[in-house]
Amino acid sequence: MRQKRAGHPLILIRLAWALALVILSSLVLVACGGEVTPTPVAPPISTNTPNATRTPLIGNPYNPVTLTWAFWGDDAEVAINSRLAKQFEAQYPGVKINMVHDSWTSYPDRVRNDWVKDKAPDVLFLDNVPTWAGRDGILENIQPYIDRDKQEVNINDFYSGLLSQFRYDNSLYGLPRDNDTKVIYVNLDMLKEAGISTPEAGWTWQDLRNAALKLTKRDAQGNVTRYGFAFEPNTWWRIWVWQNGVDLYDKFNAPLPPTKLLLNNKDASDAVQFFANLINVDKVSPSYDDMNNGDQIASMFKTGKVALAFGNHSDIPVFAQTAGLRWDVVPLPAGKKRANVLGGAGYGVSKASQNKEEAWTFVKWLTGPIGQALFADTGVVVPARKSVRENNLFLRLQPYNTQVFLQETEIGVPYPEFLLSGDVDSLMDTQLKPVWQGKTSAADIFAGLPAQIEPIFDKARTMGLKS
Repeated sequence: MRQKRAGHPLILIRLAWALALVILSSLVLVACGGEVTPTPVAPPISTNTPNATRTPLIGNPYNPVTLTWAFWGDDAEVAINSRLAKQFEAQYPGVKINMVHDSWTSYPDRVRNDWVKDKAPDVLFLDNVPTWAGRDGILENIQPYIDRDKQEVNINDFYSGLLSQFRYDNSLYGLPRDNDTKVIYVNLDMLKEAGISTPEAGWTWQDLRNAALKLTKRDAQGNVTRYGFAFEPNTWWRIWVWQNGVDLYDKFNAPLPPTKLLLNNKDASDAVQFFANLINVDKVSPSYDDMNNGDQIASMFKTGKVALAFGNHSDIPVFAQTAGLRWDVVPLPAGKKRANVLGGAGYGVSKASQNKEEAWTFVKWLTGPIGQALFADTGVVVPARKSVRENNLFLRLQPYNTQVFLQETEIGVPYPEFLLSGDVDSLMDTQLKPVWQGKTSAADIFAGLPAQIEPIFDKARTMGLKS
């Protein structure tokens, strides 16, 4: 069902999308070798402090400001961001974008230890914003900029659950780029060969298990030559717990942490154990080490080594470019109920930036209708803005069942983030590793977790009350 867009007069919606289509057309010219040549204007006024009455003109075409933009990602992400940077520079000739990036595994350390003080990027791609804004203190409070530019930003066009993940101390310290909705990718030829209909919303964990058993192939010696299902054990086991009717924590108000961990119960341990058994009992899923990140799973899926693959929207360009691969996306299977994750990464302004007004303009552009439309065009992300998702542009450009992403977003549970939530996440994933390896049970691990986790809550609460 189409969402009703809040706060958008119809004429403004049409103007915004007309402008987005103009920008997309000019982007095609740039990609094809054409150049967008800005006409220099008189040096504009720029300031580093939000002004309550006007938005300052940005940069000076005769002496451009250089903004450093940091993000994680592979070569495809770099290529996409390069296109966006060029387009922004064409619109804002007084600003030049310098990109720095690293892999996801190394990126947090670079932000915390290398890209600091005078080396700090102006604009940062981040998740877990309460920790970066609170404990690390590296992010600028952009709420004054949002309040000043509220007619232009239209904060109500973002899903509230996504925005909540960028708040610290009742202020926004960033804006979301995307929603990390999870789906199952299916190999259509393998489903047909096994006599399995393409799954639809409401299929169950048991349906998944039955399909994986049929889709798994073994050689004469019993060695698996094709797995039925691959999924990421770390982090996303929380989705299966939610689907089995369990909250991770008692209620809390970020950035302050919860007080109790609620995982020491049968429904929570049964959820994790069901998926661990796919690896170690049914042997229809690869080992923990072989599917511990999305890139490994995507590689197995595109090379025919797995028939059903858990993943997000970023896999689509890889699969779309794989010759001979016939695929589609289907919803996640359900436990006691349907649930998915509502969360993703976005952009913030560094507190150390010497060009905050220009940095804010870039963040505003990246997360605005034009930037979001360009992201949607790439096929890499599910946009964070309702208007971009609902507009035909997003749906028309994609060759697969895009409605699955939209429908799964509607059942999304906000990913819980608070001070030191990254530490909590890391500890729980580490403790669960032996479960995924078949060395112990989920019930045994969950029984001992509260004693390890709740002291971290106490530490985070002390930090939050002092800040």
